[in-house]
Amino acid sequence: MSDFNIPIIEPTVDYTKVPPINQKRTIAFINHFIAHTITFLNKFALSCEEKLFDFENKLQRVEASLAILEARLSSIPAVENEPQQAVQTPTAEVEDKSKVEETQQVEVTAEEIDEPDNEVPIEPKVEETETQPISSDPQYAKYFKMVHFGVPKQAVKLKMQQEGLDSSMLDTPNKLVPKPKSTDSDVNAES
Repeated sequence: MSDFNIPIIEPTVDYTKVPPINQKRTIAFINHFIAHTITFLNKFALSCEEKLFDFENKLQRVEASLAILEARLSSIPAVENEPQQAVQTPTAEVEDKSKVEETQQVEVTAEEIDEPDNEVPIEPKVEETETQPISSDPQYAKYFKMVHFGVPKQAVKLKMQQEGLDSSMLDTPNKLVPKPKSTDSDVNAES
């Protein structure tokens, strides 16, 4: 008996008297096992290939519809030329209010100072960095339009990645970025 009061059962079979297993029967079992395993693996590989083929077809259809949608969007002249009205975020409103307050304080301090009449009042230079939401940035605007017109977000992100843009910007449409500086050619093109 062991420590746990379980009796130890010793084998009562004398292996010297047991006849050997038939080798032909053993080989038949092994061959049967291998044949069924190979059949299973072939069926599994075939089903995986079919599913990948179906997925590839669906992906090609999505890319084709995305290309058609882009062509439709680019054919609408009003959408391209119309300046987008950006929705201001609370942070943008706070920045605008702080700029207004700064200019009001500057005006008040200029009025409080007694200046001689012959001197020209000196305006303090306030550095303003013009910012805009990423959704109105010309580089990203067409992708936000796609999402607005119902294109799946993942498809638009894939398109952005293909064109080398940061697809995470699609998740934050109100993120502020600096406005691109307009050149003389841009001003002439608008008029």
